Amino acid sequence: MVLNYLILTSSLQAMAIALALSPSNFSIASTAGHADLSDIKSGVLASQSAPNPAPDTASRGLAEGIYLYGQSRQPDEIKKEYFVFEMRQAKVIGAFYLPRSAFYCFYGTLDRTQLNLTVVDSYDDSRSPYSVNLQQYYPISVISE
Repeated sequence: MVLNYLILTSSLQAMAIALALSPSNFSIASTAGHADLSDIKSGVLASQSAPNPAPDTASRGLAEGIYLYGQSRQPDEIKKEYFVFEMRQAKVIGAFYLPRSAFYCFYGTLDRTQLNLTVVDSYDDSRSPYSVNLQQYYPISVISE
């Protein structure tokens, strides 16, 4: 049911919710053309590099595209935090999630390697400021096996 909603809406927020609720059944290609593999930017969802980006990447920030980062190099690890987001026109929208547990949607901006976010509580719709240093997370290229 969630994947049907994802295909119909083709939005990043729906993709983030589907990924958080069912990461082992999620496929980027199922988003009805919204994000096919050719759209995925290098460094995220394309290679597994160390969590510290090269200096030239850090000074430029991230290109437009869809990204997945986590506390672990492996996707879907219990008790590890992950977040999926899309960069578009210098804005970011996405969701934090713990596999088989909670998820929270967010929106904000990127300042080099720092995400400056507003997190939306999925239960009461309250909003809280939050910052994420991308250098403390691993880019993940494989969503599930």
